[in-house]
Amino acid sequence: MKYWCFLFFFVIVCNYGCLASFYGLNFGIDQNNCPALQHYIDEFNQIKTYTNRVRSYTMAVCNEGELALKASQSTGMNIYLGMWVDRPDTFESEFNGLQQLVKSGASFKNVDAIIVGSEVIYRKEADAATLANYVRRVADLVHPLGVKVTTSEVYYDFSPPIVNAVDFLMMNAFPYWEGVQINQAVAKLFEHYDSVVSSANGKNVKISETGWPSRGANFQASVPSPDNQRTYVKGVLCEAQKRGVDVLYFSAMDESYKSGVEGSFGIMDANYHLKAPITMQDLSQPC
Repeated sequence: MKYWCFLFFFVIVCNYGCLASFYGLNFGIDQNNCPALQHYIDEFNQIKTYTNRVRSYTMAVCNEGELALKASQSTGMNIYLGMWVDRPDTFESEFNGLQQLVKSGASFKNVDAIIVGSEVIYRKEADAATLANYVRRVADLVHPLGVKVTTSEVYYDFSPPIVNAVDFLMMNAFPYWEGVQINQAVAKLFEHYDSVVSSANGKNVKISETGWPSRGANFQASVPSPDNQRTYVKGVLCEAQKRGVDVLYFSAMDESYKSGVEGSFGIMDANYHLKAPITMQDLSQPC
């Protein structure tokens, strides 16, 4: 009897825990068709099959910061709240949106961090000193709430001002966009991860974006296909699991409002179906 009770308990725990395959998933919105709160709630309920954590990209556009925060709390999710940064006036708009959210008395207990900008240095839309100053301004606002602050940047764009300003580092790397063959892609990703760790001054490093498309044009030796996407997803999850690395995978679902290969990085299609040939067993037991 004790054996069967233990087995039953193990199955229940495994079924609950194994479903949370990803540390987190990135999601996007069609900014030309701003979604309502219910859209976020419905989407997060679908994403919960695979993770208990999401990442957004803007505070002010479509009022995403407030809506995504509300939806995450409604669905019991953790969230990284993103701030889009491409010009000084954009940052001020995003910062104002965050200020208003703080002033409203909203709870930030499920906010893992505020991410100030995504690939700002890579796109040459601010220099390191300016981005570091943005990070410090946000930290002054939310550190009293117990919320950490960082930025998300391409793996080779972490200079000392940025490393010193953030609470931890978040790096993006897409071996697909480096023209890497699929059988070398996972090793290339973690090679980049190791390079960032070596320059992080002991701060924690997370992977904030990586993924592989299921369709679209080849990029040099990188070939988008359902089979290659499955290979990359499994490989990233397996290596991250072995090494204890937190990966926010890009992305939760295909984004049909994007053109070409950019719209096919999702693990789910636009109707929230897991994309074949990826299976739940691939995600729960990637090794």
